[in-house]
Amino acid sequence: MEETMIQEKGSTPVTAGAVFRTAGIVIGSAASFLVSSLIGGIICQKAGISGYAAQFTTGLVSLAFYIVILILLKKKCVLTTKGNGFFGGLLTGLFMVYSSVVALASELFVSTEGKTAKIVMPSELHFGSEQVWCILALFVAAGICEELLFRGIIFNVLRDLFGRSTVKGTVTAVFVSGILFGLYHFLNLTAGIGLDAVLPQVVSTAGLGIFLCAVYARWGNIWITVFLHALMDICVVLPGSMKNNENIVESISSNMSDPRKYIGFFIYAALAIYLLRKDKRPQMFTYSVSDDQ
Repeated sequence: MEETMIQEKGSTPVTAGAVFRTAGIVIGSAASFLVSSLIGGIICQKAGISGYAAQFTTGLVSLAFYIVILILLKKKCVLTTKGNGFFGGLLTGLFMVYSSVVALASELFVSTEGKTAKIVMPSELHFGSEQVWCILALFVAAGICEELLFRGIIFNVLRDLFGRSTVKGTVTAVFVSGILFGLYHFLNLTAGIGLDAVLPQVVSTAGLGIFLCAVYARWGNIWITVFLHALMDICVVLPGSMKNNENIVESISSNMSDPRKYIGFFIYAALAIYLLRKDKRPQMFTYSVSDDQ
């Protein structure tokens, strides 16, 4: 309680210059994703790389861009800060681990043909090089790159803007960056995915983004959210690749077109609010992600 009150007294007013600077960083970081995707696409086309291997290659290009941005922002220690630990953070995000395992089991062992769901033994599953590339691509492109972009860069610059040393500033940054994470998935429309799948994905991932930000704000270790994010995407996408050799576009189209996905926003947002409860808030001020400190 005392530490939180002290942090609040240290707040500083938000200036127009700071707002424009932060907006520039957020927009520039998002633009770097588009530029790196374009460069990665050209490389893959020239080299004849396709499928998940292409997504992995493009992810490496994006990763290079994000590391440069962190260096320019003097926040490269985001990559190495241990914060309040790793395994404690995993326990905090345990619901996401549970959801990932349930999603994997449901995709592999539950059939929804007809009006009732029933347990079935999977047949004709295939695990080869494409599935290995699937895992690697999702770990790099979704796990590492999206976490560096939205938690490592965008969340941290928003937290600097709203007040890194205050509860109000940190919580505001959690929710704003989480919503931006959801809106980012509108880009999937450009890949040919229908609005019936993209809209539920945008809403549900906004809640997921808020939850991941809350975990990161509490623990300060980016590799916790990298692991959680990669695990969820792999558990959701890999079964379709193993059963039907689905690519990422087909997987999103088949998995996200369920209107029940909207409920995910409320579940994850509620969990985030619980994670940021008063007695846990001092934990958000026990680490630094600035290279100057």
